[in-house]
Amino acid sequence: MNAPALHRNHRTSNGKTVCVDEHTVEDARTKANQPGKDNNKKNSKTAGKGKTVLLTVMITLLCFSLTLVAADLIGSDTGINAYTSLFLKKKNNSAVYYAVYATKSEDMSISYKNAAVIRQEGGAGYVMKTGGVYYVVLNVYSEETDAKKVAERKSNYGISEIEILPFDIKKQPSLSAAENSKYLYKEAHKTLYEAANDLAAGNYQKEDMLRAVIQFKQKVVAEEAAFGESVRGKEDQVVIEYKVLLAEIRSAFENLEHNSDHLVSDARYYAAMIVRSVALFSQKYFG
Repeated sequence: MNAPALHRNHRTSNGKTVCVDEHTVEDARTKANQPGKDNNKKNSKTAGKGKTVLLTVMITLLCFSLTLVAADLIGSDTGINAYTSLFLKKKNNSAVYYAVYATKSEDMSISYKNAAVIRQEGGAGYVMKTGGVYYVVLNVYSEETDAKKVAERKSNYGISEIEILPFDIKKQPSLSAAENSKYLYKEAHKTLYEAANDLAAGNYQKEDMLRAVIQFKQKVVAEEAAFGESVRGKEDQVVIEYKVLLAEIRSAFENLEHNSDHLVSDARYYAAMIVRSVALFSQKYFG
């Protein structure tokens, strides 16, 4: 089964690191130190303890860094990649989504055949190429815990992270007009994800899902029109590609509205496609 058609002109792809300042806070009830020999000894001891603590912290951090490097050299996933995930991603406030894949292969034809089977079973069947490997995605999750629950069902399942970098207007000033729509992809993913789950679980009737799809499509149309109007006559390459991105989101909902034979798998497919497209866009212009 082919992936659902998308009407477009061309293609368009954690926790937080919290810096805590250490402050020495003097309790208001503490008696002021009196000058003298005894106090000098206390101050000397306190300074010595402070140096010892600082030295211990520095040694611990050094050992931790060396452990990560060693793990990376022997091929462990807990090496430099873990360091990057732990510090760098969290520092730049990236949005990370978790794609659970059923199979992966370097053979594109095999991957698309597997995708057709996945779609028949209600999965997204979205083929995501990363570094020469084709991943057949079952579904994309905004929460890592949800992704892990699904990935644990079968030994061949895995998780691939999709990182969306934050919009940096300093890097791309012409996208200042995108302030009201830059998180539209999050709402789109959530709408499709929840609607597909509700329909699959029997909590939705087909008409209910279509109603949700049409309602959100109208929001996308309004945001797309507003952005187009605000950048009229000021289009550069990044603006043009962002307009295409908004058109992709709108087209996904339009296709669901008019082709409702496979709503569950189609909704999951488009949810994956939207997240991946936004990730590629963000990495191109904000990386």
